[in-house]
Amino acid sequence: MSDTNRVGSRNLTRRRLLQLGGTAALGLVLLSKSGQSMPCSNEALALIPRASWGAAAPNLAAPNEHGRFDPRNNPEGWLVYDQPLAQVLNTIIVHHSSLPFWQGPREVQQLHMQQWGFADIGYHFLINLWGQLYEGRSLTVRGAHTAGFNTGTIGVVLLDNFEQYPPTVLQLGKLTALGRCLAQRYSLTHLAGHRDFLPGQTVCPGRYLEPLLPNLAAELGLTFGTGGYAPPQY
Repeated sequence: MSDTNRVGSRNLTRRRLLQLGGTAALGLVLLSKSGQSMPCSNEALALIPRASWGAAAPNLAAPNEHGRFDPRNNPEGWLVYDQPLAQVLNTIIVHHSSLPFWQGPREVQQLHMQQWGFADIGYHFLINLWGQLYEGRSLTVRGAHTAGFNTGTIGVVLLDNFEQYPPTVLQLGKLTALGRCLAQRYSLTHLAGHRDFLPGQTVCPGRYLEPLLPNLAAELGLTFGTGGYAPPQY
């Protein structure tokens, strides 16, 4: 498909999705409230597992996440948490992929592994325009999504570029449902955007998504901001 056709298809897709529930901000409110009684399980969230989207296996020989974690000799290595996740995880960090919407989890994983040198896709969850939720990196493994703040945080990325376009109602609804489940399962305290942790270094998650995050945090019973981050104890 040519770039022109993709852009035309993209705009048509967005118009149709927005017709389902009005503006993105209104959709965030309506869908989050309707999801309060939603069962909190992978099945209820319709989580698409790694095997179903063709994820590559992690590569521990990756240049920028090389080998297994060692607190003294390899602090940036592949870290598998050895504590219960409820004792480790504290904050959801929201991102946008900044890629065209048709580039899904396989393309994101290829970018992270082949160009950025990560051992695996850096995010724990991905959500596309239709609200489909994909499993990324295992939650038992430290992510690679917010430099200097990966330990104990959950990386959730919405696929698209929200510097240019608003997120869809379906994306925001699934983000809210996912956030509610994660907050309940792991006793999380905070939610923030990527740029809240790295001001001046990134615009992620984009000008159309970042302003929605304080209300989302409040809806989930979380505090908005970076104050819940706990530096690793090593």
